[in-house]
Amino acid sequence: RVTETSSPLQLCLHKRDFIPGKWIIDNIIDSIEKSHKTVFVLSENFVKSEWCKYELDFSHFRLFDENNDAAILILLEPIEKKAIPQRFCKLRKIMNTKTYLEWP
Repeated sequence: RVTETSSPLQLCLHKRDFIPGKWIIDNIIDSIEKSHKTVFVLSENFVKSEWCKYELDFSHFRLFDENNDAAILILLEPIEKKAIPQRFCKLRKIMNTKTYLEWP
């Protein structure tokens, strides 16, 4: 088990690190802005959530506005392209153009 004390990596976990009372979207933006890399662990449930869209949109903004490709995609389970809602066209594009990791 990797812990932050035994690793040079620091994690932002919403249940632990988001500030209570602060708008969720502001917590998301602040966390992504402060991160060198943003790891997206994609599952069908996450892909169907509205927060997925916000997180991917902001990460996509960093890629094009700041020329900072900070997103790392990990597929927790196989996700068929047709399972990704149409409104997540950026996710479809990212999955078609970026290399991503598949969870064993």
